[in-house]
Amino acid sequence: MIRWCEIRGIRWAFVCLVQAALMAMLMLIGVSPAAAELRYQTVQGHGGVPLNVVSAGDPANPALLLIHGIGQSAVSFEAQMVPALYEEFHLVTFDLRGHGNSGKPWDAQAYTDSASWAGDVQRIVEALDLERPVILGWSYGTLVVADYLRHYGSSPLGGIVLTGAWGGLTAPPPPPEPAMAERFARNRALQMSPHPADNLRAAQDFAGMLTARDMGEEWRQRAAAVAMMLPGYARRHMFDRALDNTDLVSLIEVPVMLVVGGKDGSTPEGAGRELAAQLESQGSRALVQVYSDSGHSPFAEEPARFNRDLVDFVREVKASQAD
Repeated sequence: MIRWCEIRGIRWAFVCLVQAALMAMLMLIGVSPAAAELRYQTVQGHGGVPLNVVSAGDPANPALLLIHGIGQSAVSFEAQMVPALYEEFHLVTFDLRGHGNSGKPWDAQAYTDSASWAGDVQRIVEALDLERPVILGWSYGTLVVADYLRHYGSSPLGGIVLTGAWGGLTAPPPPPEPAMAERFARNRALQMSPHPADNLRAAQDFAGMLTARDMGEEWRQRAAAVAMMLPGYARRHMFDRALDNTDLVSLIEVPVMLVVGGKDGSTPEGAGRELAAQLESQGSRALVQVYSDSGHSPFAEEPARFNRDLVDFVREVKASQAD
């Protein structure tokens, strides 16, 4: 790897060394780069951006597409990419553009244009021949779900699951408490710093904000390591775009499940219930699941319950499609 990089110059050698070090770190803290039951492939996304796609299960089974949040990766869904789910469903997840092992374009439009995010999802749907998948978005991933709705509508989908945010489909949440607002501001300044030591401090603090439960030092180290793989310029551009998607609610004509952590201050339960009521009023099936003891990541904090709820929802969706 290093010899190839040297041909391209010192800068490429540095990039490859950093990527190799990150992979070594992930292996040391217990993440296998190629679990036998998972399939890895590269799909060309919107604008030619290479996307690292991970799948498991029989492609003939009902499809479930999982989309992670900002600063994380497909690894976020390790507790869902398990036999209990992939023996019944075709599970697919991927690293968003700018994240993990996917491409990291330089130009701002690659992150500010909703068509880029929607196009990435559509390229994966087409490449893996996903027929009416249930699509799950977590945190920033809920915005990517909304991007898909904006450009492709809901008819290609079987159902939608949102957790850790409402995809801009509701009014913005109230400002956080002063202490938390100060922490967010301090973290963002460190994320945007040109100094790697500052970026690492931000990544470590960010990992601590992902959950209300103590996930253990190994989990936090991995979350921080993955967060370091998102360049500051990409992170900045991801928020330099419109985040209001309230105009899309009327386009949703498939069942929706909204999952909220009771200790997640960034995702108000009340707003989720209002969204569910609005969807029900227009004829779309909607339900709200509250995980009282979880924070921003219910799927990681209470995976056994989350997986049961997810299985029940997908089964219900597929049964309704068969009728």
